[in-house]
Amino acid sequence: MRLVADYHTHTVYSHGKGSVDDNVREALRRGLKTIGISDHSVAHALYGVRRVEQYLADISRAREKYAGRIEVRAGIELNIIGLDGSVDLPQGVFDTVIMGYHKSAWCRDIRTMWTFSTPGFAGRAEEITKAYIQAMRRHRIDIIAHPGYGVPVDVKTLARACADYGVLWEINNKHAEMGPQELALAASAGARFVISSDAHSPEDVGRAPAALREAGPLDELRWCRDDGLLRARRHGRQGRQARRAGVGHRR
Repeated sequence: MRLVADYHTHTVYSHGKGSVDDNVREALRRGLKTIGISDHSVAHALYGVRRVEQYLADISRAREKYAGRIEVRAGIELNIIGLDGSVDLPQGVFDTVIMGYHKSAWCRDIRTMWTFSTPGFAGRAEEITKAYIQAMRRHRIDIIAHPGYGVPVDVKTLARACADYGVLWEINNKHAEMGPQELALAASAGARFVISSDAHSPEDVGRAPAALREAGPLDELRWCRDDGLLRARRHGRQGRQARRAGVGHRR
């Protein structure tokens, strides 16, 4: 099994080491059909994109430059910043919207900050899971980034919500937090999956050995096909049906 699309890669616009062009050229070298540039959004205190218009323009230039050779998608990796499902979506048009928790992102209130950052209290996973579900309900979210990284979640409840809202569950190469048992539980609850490199260097684009190992036992029917991921805003059961086109792997 190998990737044919990689929707989650970073560049110098956040804390990657290469340019947009560098990532696209590496994706071409690896034979990918689709490459997504998805740098951290604005609430990330250390690495958030500061020049959103320039970022999108750079991706647009790459899309035109490599047209007919590879699909180049403008993505963004949002931060969840509120227990009410608030996220830091900047102005702009994005092809792929990824969302996850990052400890260096600012939170909108003290209660959210405390819940996300304080381990060990009863009901923490449930509160955080509710926040993720609220974000999916309120905003266009295409992919949940590295579920379980940094904060606990209720796997089955979150997976059911992903299925209902047509959101893909990411198996992340850098943060393989979920093992085969958790992924099997998510699959049993209806989740569909996408593998991402989360590359922070061009040489890692399209490489996901750890994620592929974790994903190996999953039923292939749980994968979306690679012919049209993430077309438009989706909600509810219509979203789940529309989402059946798209993902990044090939056996």
